[in-house]
Parts: sequence; structure tokens; C-alpha cells
Amino acid sequence: MSSANLKTRSGNNIVITFDGVQIGAVRSVSLDEDYSPEPVTGIGDAKAIEYVPGMARYSLSVQNVALAVASMRSAGLVPENSDAALQGLVFDILVYSKIDGSLLRKYSGCSYASGRIDVEANKIVMSSGQFNALDVSGIGL
Repeated sequence: MSSANLKTRSGNNIVITFDGVQIGAVRSVSLDEDYSPEPVTGIGDAKAIEYVPGMARYSLSVQNVALAVASMRSAGLVPENSDAALQGLVFDILVYSKIDGSLLRKYSGCSYASGRIDVEANKIVMSSGQFNALDVSGIGL
């Protein structure tokens, strides 16, 4: 009798949504979370008694982004120039389980920080980028 492997996850599906509509897929992503813990000390005590969270920073590095119809720039994910960057367009990046389709992790309010576009002969134009998210939810990863 066969059964699904439920102890490990592999082959998860990473998608980009803009205004609630899936517009692309990501081949690889690194998800970084930093809560910038700050030491708390008392007067006259050099040892920290605890570390409290400071500023939460959620950053994503995506590689090999393929959008369904348009480029990342024409879809509004990557600004055309510095004037467009000031518009502050945001989108979500979601990680789904390939096994049952459940949402594992959602990065909300993502904005473009930096990136790269690779154009090569006989290949699909691929984009890579760094994004910052405002919030994160989901406990599946």
C-alpha cells in the first residue's frame, strides 16, 4: 500500500500574486527573517538580561522568475525608474504545498529593492530580484 510522504516537503509551489491574481512563478527563493533583537541591561550591569525584538525585516531573494504573460517590469513588480519606485506598488509572494495545495507561508506587501535581468540567446528572459515584505504569515515552513 502506498502513501504520501508527510514528514518532509519538497517541490513546493512558489507564486507571485498582484491584486489577488497569480501572475507568475518563482523557480527558487531564499526567505530571510530578521527581528533585530536588542539587549536589555540594567544600570551598572554589563550583561544582557534578555533580548527583545526590534525592527522586523523580511527579505526575499528570488531567482529565475517567470511571469505568465509579461515581464516583471510591465507587470508593475519592478519599477521602470526611480520615479516609478516612488509609487510604492506592493504585491504578495506565497509558498504552497505541492502535496495538498495548502498555503505554507505568505509574504505580504512585497516591494522591489534590487534585481537583475538575464538575456541569453535561445533562452527565456529570466529575472532575479531582492524584495522586502511588510509582513509574513503561515507556519507551514
